[in-house]
Amino acid sequence: MPGAPSPTTSIPSSAIRLSTSVRRIAGAAVWHGVMLVACAFVLIPIVMVVLGSFKSVNEFFASPYGLPESFGLHNYEKAFAEANLPVALRNSIISTGLGVAISTVLAGLAAYGLARFRFAGRLATRLLFIGGLVVPVQLIILPLFIMFRQIGILGDLRSLITVYSIFGIPLGVLVLTGFFASLPRDLEEAARIDGASHFEVFWRIMLPLTRPAIAAVVILNGVWMWNDFFLGFILLTKPDAMTLPVAIMAFRGTYSTEWGLIFASVTVSALPVVIAYLLLSRQFIAGLTAGSVKG
Repeated sequence: MPGAPSPTTSIPSSAIRLSTSVRRIAGAAVWHGVMLVACAFVLIPIVMVVLGSFKSVNEFFASPYGLPESFGLHNYEKAFAEANLPVALRNSIISTGLGVAISTVLAGLAAYGLARFRFAGRLATRLLFIGGLVVPVQLIILPLFIMFRQIGILGDLRSLITVYSIFGIPLGVLVLTGFFASLPRDLEEAARIDGASHFEVFWRIMLPLTRPAIAAVVILNGVWMWNDFFLGFILLTKPDAMTLPVAIMAFRGTYSTEWGLIFASVTVSALPVVIAYLLLSRQFIAGLTAGSVKG
């Protein structure tokens, strides 16, 4: 029919661009909204803990979600004095630092051997290491308690460091094996031609290339060792050997609880982990993704 629009008439390009822009803006708005809600779920409890560290017990019951009347440091001063937080902080640093260092070194050696050498039972050995991730520590705490008591290290940091060093190996092997396997073999062969031994290849060539993966292992193992309460509560029977999570429990009583002191202690306990993550966040993300293709 004359004058009727053809069914094949194309839509103007300006309308297509406008529709694409609207969809892009709407998608970005939805994505940012979801991220803001997720951040709120994470940040609101942290803010409440920090604000609660400045409140007295009466303020908690009068206004549990409100601002403190003052931002004085009396709760922090009392926490350091009554719970002996400096000693507990020192014990947490020693046990976590040594546990992470020993487990990372052992996991690195094991992962390098599993990733770079071919031998009978290699897959089964790797599965045994990774199987350690599914073994709950509550299942073997009684044999550990008896063994440590018999050899005379029950109650001090040596028992806790030993358990941390062992239980940190499976995660390290899981992350580092895939990372080592993704490295090109040309680097190893060139070093071998130059006369380097297996350990020299590992220490001078391969290990420096695994810094992102090592950062991921250090953060993941360090967080659970730093925050662990169960092992410290069971194994550390001496008062001067208690770590921060165990020392914080001193403010929880049967008939009353010093919530301000607990929140102040939790803030002090969380601060080193937050700082470590901020310093190693880039390497942490790279370490989790670098060895995900080959393994």
